[in-house]
Amino acid sequence: MNSGIALQTVDPSSAGVLAVLHQIADATDTAGLAAVLHKAAISLFPRVRIDLFVVADSAEHVLITCGEHDLPHPPAFHRGMSFVAWLNQHNYKTRIVPVSVARQNQGQLIVSRPHEEISQDILVIAEQIAPVVGLWLIAHRHQVALEQHEMQLLATTERLRPIEEMQLRVTLAAGAAHDIGNLFASVLGHAQLLQQAAPLELQNDLKTIEQAARDGHHLLRRLLSARNASYMPETTMAPVLLTELVHDALRLTQPWWGARHSVTVKIALTPVPPVRGHPADLREVLVNLILNGVDAMPEGGTLTVRTYSVNERAIVEISDTGVGIAPAHQNAIFQPFVTTRKGGSGLGLSVSRAIIERYGGTISVSSIPGRGATFSISLPGVRSADMLPEPPMLQRTAS
Repeated sequence: MNSGIALQTVDPSSAGVLAVLHQIADATDTAGLAAVLHKAAISLFPRVRIDLFVVADSAEHVLITCGEHDLPHPPAFHRGMSFVAWLNQHNYKTRIVPVSVARQNQGQLIVSRPHEEISQDILVIAEQIAPVVGLWLIAHRHQVALEQHEMQLLATTERLRPIEEMQLRVTLAAGAAHDIGNLFASVLGHAQLLQQAAPLELQNDLKTIEQAARDGHHLLRRLLSARNASYMPETTMAPVLLTELVHDALRLTQPWWGARHSVTVKIALTPVPPVRGHPADLREVLVNLILNGVDAMPEGGTLTVRTYSVNERAIVEISDTGVGIAPAHQNAIFQPFVTTRKGGSGLGLSVSRAIIERYGGTISVSSIPGRGATFSISLPGVRSADMLPEPPMLQRTAS
């Protein structure tokens, strides 16, 4: 059908076409491309509708519709030919211009006009625009992918930053632990030298210093060994007696409770089966519990340490008459960085639990607020047939 309106033809080689090609290349996003194509449709394609079908993930969809389009919004079409059939149903004459670059199909420009055929001039202009649009689609797709990769890289970098900071802290801590180990070795060496000439009344104190230095050296070795992913805790330690370790722990902590006349320490030790574990590890747990009990009695009180056995298990209980622990906190205090004491690190009990569980034991607490708390350690006993010779003593020099 002829509308009676004289249509102006456009020279395909005109400056207007070249300007449109440059504008397409300069478009920064899909909205910019749509604006350029709409302006081109108005100036270069009188009374022409242009629909850009693009291929994405092996499917096609309409990306841009511009020019003269007075039809209702079309249904969702997944193939260009179905869309063309829909236009034909509305009396539109159509031509399909492939949008391809280097023989790779990027989509289709569907050029249509109501009632009238598409002229050759319009078709030539569309064929000039189509490959530039194809290049733009490829460039835009790569740009979007690059931006997504950059965002992912930024997110990954943000996630790695705390890990890198932690690695740096671990490295610094490991270096400090190594140096502290050398200091412990020095303390150990000087304590042994002093024992050779010290009077009898100082021998027990020097032995306690020596033992503390050995335990400290062992704990630092454990810290350094834990950096190794293949590290396995020592499970072949010679059996030890908890009653002896209790006496050791009380001697190590005596400077804290011995100077406080308001604190009374009572012991009720009965024979218990030997247990498997490194003495330094188990002393560390006992020292932690004794110090916690003393700290829980700022106004003074009684600290009681007792041992007994149940079903071939050795039990140690450390009780205080201090402020006690609220029921809501009694399970949480064994978690890292959870503490009920002002200025506490929240690590002592979590480390203690890890040590006890490493040797097949359990640690628990019972408490009544205002009436004190009792910490119980239960470790499997070792039969006499399983007893092994004591491991060699640590060398005096640090590695």
